[in-house]
Amino acid sequence: MSEKGLGGIKEFVFDPRDPKFYDARDLHAEERRIFEICHGCRLCAGLCPSFDVLFDLLDSRDILAEALEDKDLDAVMEPCFYCKLCYTKCPYTPPHEFRLDFPHLALRHKAQRFKEKGATFAGRMLADPAGMARKARPVAALANTVNRNRLARKAMAPLLKIHPEAPLPPVAAKTFASRFGSLPKPAQTREKAVLFTTCLVDENYPELGEVLVRFLASCGVEVILPDGVDCCGIPAFDLGDIETAAAKARKNVAALLPFARAGMPILAPVSSCAMALAMEYPLLVPGEEAKCVAGASRDLLDYLADLKKRGLWPSAEPRPLGEVAYHLPCHLKQMGVGFKGRDLLRDLPGTTVKVLDGCSGHDGTYGIRLETFDASMRVGRKLFQKVRDASGPVTTECPLSGLQISHATGKEAVHPIVLLARAYGIG
Repeated sequence: MSEKGLGGIKEFVFDPRDPKFYDARDLHAEERRIFEICHGCRLCAGLCPSFDVLFDLLDSRDILAEALEDKDLDAVMEPCFYCKLCYTKCPYTPPHEFRLDFPHLALRHKAQRFKEKGATFAGRMLADPAGMARKARPVAALANTVNRNRLARKAMAPLLKIHPEAPLPPVAAKTFASRFGSLPKPAQTREKAVLFTTCLVDENYPELGEVLVRFLASCGVEVILPDGVDCCGIPAFDLGDIETAAAKARKNVAALLPFARAGMPILAPVSSCAMALAMEYPLLVPGEEAKCVAGASRDLLDYLADLKKRGLWPSAEPRPLGEVAYHLPCHLKQMGVGFKGRDLLRDLPGTTVKVLDGCSGHDGTYGIRLETFDASMRVGRKLFQKVRDASGPVTTECPLSGLQISHATGKEAVHPIVLLARAYGIG
């Protein structure tokens, strides 16, 4: 797969500081311009519901994009869930003169709507997953029981706007940060790395963070857990709440900047959060500081592959895993780092890796909202069938994709670091 097929897009059309950013007339003119380009190309057909809606509108009326009404623009932009897969197909992304950036155009549309109408109670709640988890933590066992109870979920759906069948991440009784101090350090520290856990690892999957720290310790890498970090901001970003997303980005840049300037890699074990650091923060926070943090940020598996090349690797003899089904998340594909998780697993003796291409349809809030859950399951149906047909363990770098896959197929999907730790006997 080419670099473009694995993302590699480095220039974007998104500037909230532009005076025209919130100008509805300018936005609608740009949308009609972009839609007409898509109308004549259609390499993006079938990638996501937005393009299905767009082409159905144009074809059913036999019109050009300039004839679309404002309500049609809403109908096209609302289903975009920011998977960014269109970047891997579109021949007109920057620096091409057409400067086609559909995901950020959809985000600008949602930002315009947010500025005009604000957010609902449910929208504000979904945009703050860390806050939700903190409130539920004192009663984590009860919260998890309620989340698994279909009758309770149905009763809450009208208020929370969360689909009663949508799987929700577990609430951890103890955060990763509270467990970090008891985790082992390397017998001999060869280098240090900063861990940007994000709320998903800290509040929902602390065990993933523990495995990660133990594995890195076996490689001679001491993990630093920075103070003062917040949610990466992507949930607020998806809502169109650019100010909140930018505030979180500024807070995280300030917390991570000293480490970036010291030359330490900043690791994000969740692909969407890694993408936020590397690609969205320089757009949200102007200046060299965000660029410095973005330049220091690394996808976890990309960093592990580099460690292995440099000989910083567990000394134990790995055991075979047999056949492994590997899914590359959409946001990791956009980062253009390649199939590093697949490659590391494939290097294990007695292990074959089957790559399962396709989008899980989750995207954080899209996969759980009352009005979009069914659509998200339709987006993921081809991938889900590939998972059902595969044998052996299933792995993906995105815990939310793993949650969606497990819900749809009944097969547990774990992070590649979990399988690597299993192979090397690191508990």
